[in-house]
Parts: sequence; C-alpha cells; structure tokens
Amino acid sequence: MAGPEATVLIATRDRAEHIATSLTSVLESAQQAPFEVEVVVVNNGSRDDTGEVIDRFSSSWPMLRHLDDPIAGRSGVLNRALPQLEGRAVLFTDDDVHVPESWVTDMAAPILDGTADAVCGRIVLADHLDRPWLTPHLRAALAELVDVSGDLPGTVGANMAASREVAMAIGFDEELGPGERGFADDVLFGWRMKAAGYRLVGTAGPPVEHHLDADRLTYAVMKSLAQRNGSSHAYLWHHWLHSDIQHLGMRRLRARTQLAWIGMRRRDGDPMTDREYDLWFAESLWRHLGQERSKPPRYPDAVTDPQPAGNR
Repeated sequence: MAGPEATVLIATRDRAEHIATSLTSVLESAQQAPFEVEVVVVNNGSRDDTGEVIDRFSSSWPMLRHLDDPIAGRSGVLNRALPQLEGRAVLFTDDDVHVPESWVTDMAAPILDGTADAVCGRIVLADHLDRPWLTPHLRAALAELVDVSGDLPGTVGANMAASREVAMAIGFDEELGPGERGFADDVLFGWRMKAAGYRLVGTAGPPVEHHLDADRLTYAVMKSLAQRNGSSHAYLWHHWLHSDIQHLGMRRLRARTQLAWIGMRRRDGDPMTDREYDLWFAESLWRHLGQERSKPPRYPDAVTDPQPAGNR
C-alpha cells in the first residue's frame, strides 16, 4: 500500500491550551486533501498536559503520529524528525496557528506535481490581536507575512513547505530558532535553498492565522522579541552574509543613547513603537555581531545576499 504523499510537521512545547484548536484545523485540512496525508506532532519536552492532548487526538485520528523529543530547541527537533517522515512534501506550521480548509492542498500540490521544490504561504495575526499601535512593521516582527510574490518569497516557519528531500538536504541551523537564539532558522533555511538553486514559489491560497498569546504584545515582551531578533540576525550577518560593517561599538552606543532619550519621555503602559523596536533590535544586533566575529564563519562559501535582512 502506498504511503502518505504529504506530511504536516509540528513541533510543540508547553502549549496545551493552544494545540487542540491548531490540531483540529490541521487535521480537518488534511482530511480534505485529494491525497493521503500524515500529521506528525513532536512533543519537545513539555511540562504541561501537551502530551495528553496530542494522545487524545491520535486515538481518534489515525493519520496523526505523536513523537517525543526531549532535547530543547525546535531546529534540532525538526532535523531529527525529518528522517522519520513518510510524505514527499513536508508542510511546516506552529502550534498556535489555525489553517484554512484548503491549506494542505495549496501548500503540497506544487511540490507533488513537480513545479516547485518549496512553497511559502501567507500569515496574518488573528483579528482579536489587532491593536491601534500595531503597525505593519511591528506585525511583520510578529511573523505576519502578507506578500509571498517575487523571486524569493519569505520563508516563515508558521507556513512553509518543502520536499522531504530538499528539507533533509538543507536542514535547520540548530544555533537558531526557538529554544536557542529565538528566530531566523526559517530565514536561513530559505536563503540556503535559494543558494542551492531550489525553486521557491508563493502560494495563492488563503493565509493561516497566527493566534499568539496576547501577553506577547506587552512592551517588555516586544523588547525581548527585538533583542532576540537582533541576536539571531547577528548570526546571519556574520556566518552567512559575511558582513564587514565597522564601528560596532559606536553604533551600539548611539542606539543605547537614543533609547535612553526616548525612555525619559516614556510613560508606564505605553506600547512599543517602530522606532523603539528598531533601536532595541540594532543595539542587540551590533552587540552580538561583535561577539560572533570572534568565530570562523560557519558558511564560508555562502552565496551572500547584497541586502542584509532587517528585523524579521
């Protein structure tokens, strides 16, 4: 008997209150696909009831497989799970994402019919998370992706797919992503696919909805987001882009001075602004880039992009 044509792969940790709704949408989408699909959920050392929730679903959905991997870090989890998958196309999403009914078909079809090696999909924040101060720039920092046109559509782990062969050949850098620096594992995955000559396309299908925790919109958490993004991109700038930007200490001091000036006028409860986000990102970027330069580039032969990535 032929196995599944596509696999949905989700890594999760301590998300018992979110995973049920996300899994329901993924399983219903998989059920609607015109080909066989397996859904693989890897429980990454959860300390809450996440494992029990997954087991309840797997008892009534034969297409769902529950794996355990206690070693923290999503990139490593994905790398170790890939050889265990059966589908020719692998669809990646997160444990707080709700997908539309056509999602599995939209993302897997270009890979299964041979017209693409990887597919990028759109992501929008759930409506209940909208805030007047959430600009397009800050929404992008929260992984919203509304345009997947062009030669290199954005690769965001909440909504992307690749052939299993390509995903295993490229892999995920285990210095990046949740559990490590926090971000940019998906960005580097896309850049490495492009450099290797694989075909990336954007899907015309509807976006997935990101239902992140509302407490991630506080100033303190947005500040941490900017700093972790800065650290993640410092890694990209040194190891992949081979950046030779100079005067890092002066650049960091300028960012800190501007933050101090803004901070004197900040009132308790004020939300994050584009300017503050960019300054926290820059302060972290310059600080960590200086640290990374003591290390040899991990990708010495990288085909670099002349325009270094910004803060997402």
